[in-house]
Amino acid sequence: MKKLCFGTLATILKNCKTKSITQKWLCGTLLLSVASTYDVRSDDGTTSDLVKGKKNLSRIVTDAALSADPQDVSEFFKQNILQMLDSNKRSLIVLALKDIIASDNAIEPDTIIEKVNGMTKETISSRDAFVLEDFLAGIFLYTVQNVENRNCEDSVKEVTDEYIQSFNDEKDKISFISTYSNFSYETANEISINTRALVLLTETGGKCKKCSRVLGIKKEGNDVNYAKIVRLSETDEVVLCVDCEREMQNASVEEKIALISEKHDLETLIVAREATSRYTIEKQIEQVLREVDLMDVTDGTQLKIQPVKVENKIIEKRLKERVLFDVRRLYQGVNDALDRLAGENKLNVDKFAKSVKRMYEDANESQLSQSAIYNLLVETLFEKTGRKYREACEIIISYFVQRCEVFDEITK
Repeated sequence: MKKLCFGTLATILKNCKTKSITQKWLCGTLLLSVASTYDVRSDDGTTSDLVKGKKNLSRIVTDAALSADPQDVSEFFKQNILQMLDSNKRSLIVLALKDIIASDNAIEPDTIIEKVNGMTKETISSRDAFVLEDFLAGIFLYTVQNVENRNCEDSVKEVTDEYIQSFNDEKDKISFISTYSNFSYETANEISINTRALVLLTETGGKCKKCSRVLGIKKEGNDVNYAKIVRLSETDEVVLCVDCEREMQNASVEEKIALISEKHDLETLIVAREATSRYTIEKQIEQVLREVDLMDVTDGTQLKIQPVKVENKIIEKRLKERVLFDVRRLYQGVNDALDRLAGENKLNVDKFAKSVKRMYEDANESQLSQSAIYNLLVETLFEKTGRKYREACEIIISYFVQRCEVFDEITK
C-alpha cells in the first residue's frame, strides 16, 4: 500500500530533480527549511536512510517543524527547492503526490495534508491548480510533523521512475498559479472555470453586486450560492446571487440604471487602484536602481546591441510568460528610470548592464535551468539593494532579459 511519508515525498522529488543536484544535497536542503543548523547535505548514510524510509527524522528537525512558520517554509521552497527540480516534471510531482495521498487509507478525507493553506486530503484530490511551493512545503510539513518515516521502505520502493512517468498522459490536467484566491477552499471546490464570471466576480470582490452574498461559480449539480451573470444593457453585465437575479427579472428601468451606475463607479475605482499600484512599483524600481551596488566588471564584457524577442530566448513556458508580463507592463518604466538616473549622474547604465550580464555569464557556467538562473539574478539584486522590493528586482531582471544581457537566443 502506498503511504505518504518523508521517504515517499523525497523519492518523488529525487526522481524529478535536475541532473546536477545530488540526492543528499536535495534531502539535506529540504531539512534546512525548518532546521537551519541541521545540515546533513554531505552525509550520504543519513540522507540515504531517510529517503529510503529506513529511519525517522532527527528530533532536531521534527521539533523545529512544529514551531516553523508555514509561510516561511513555503518561501524557502520557492527560493531553494524549486530550482533543484526539473521544470518539465513539476506536473508529474503533483500527480504522483495526489495519487499517494488518495491511496493512503490511513489518512481520513478531512485530514489537513497541505499545512501552508490548510488543504485537506479531499480538497487536494479535487484540485488541479496549485501554488507549487505551498503544495510541496505544506506536504513536507505534514510528513515531518505527523508521520513516522521508519519502516516505510516498502512504500518507497513503489515510487519508481516508471510509476512517476505513468502520469505523463495526465500532465496537462495540472496547472500552476502564483496565489490562491480569497475564496475559501470549500467555495473553490465548487468553481468550474468560467472566465467571464471570474472577471465580474473580481470586480465585486467575489460577492453579489446587490446583497453582498459571497459567491462561487456554478458547478453542475450545485445550486447554492453560485454567481449568475445578468446583462443590464448591451455593454454592461454584473454578477448576482440566485435570489437577486430573480428579482432583477422584474426590476424597473430605474433600478437597472442605478446598478449600472454602481458598476461604472466600481470600474473607475479599479482603474484608479491599478494606476496607483503601477506608480508605486515604478517608484520602487527607481529606488532599487538608486541603491544598486555594482559588481566588478571586466573590460572584456560586451553588451548586446540588437534585442532578441523573449520568445526566442526562453524555453520554459512559465518563466517566458512571467518575463513577457513584466516586459509588456513596465519595460518603458525601467528604461525611463535608467535614463533619469543617468541624467542625474546617479547611475552608470552601461556599467550596470555589464554587471547584470557578468552575473548571468557566471550563473550560466553552472548549467542551471533558466528559471534557476533568473531567480539567482533576482536574489542577488535583491540582496545587494537591501532586500526591500523583490517584485521591483524581478521586473529589472526581466528588463535585461529583453535587452539581451540575460539569456542567449535559442539556436535552431
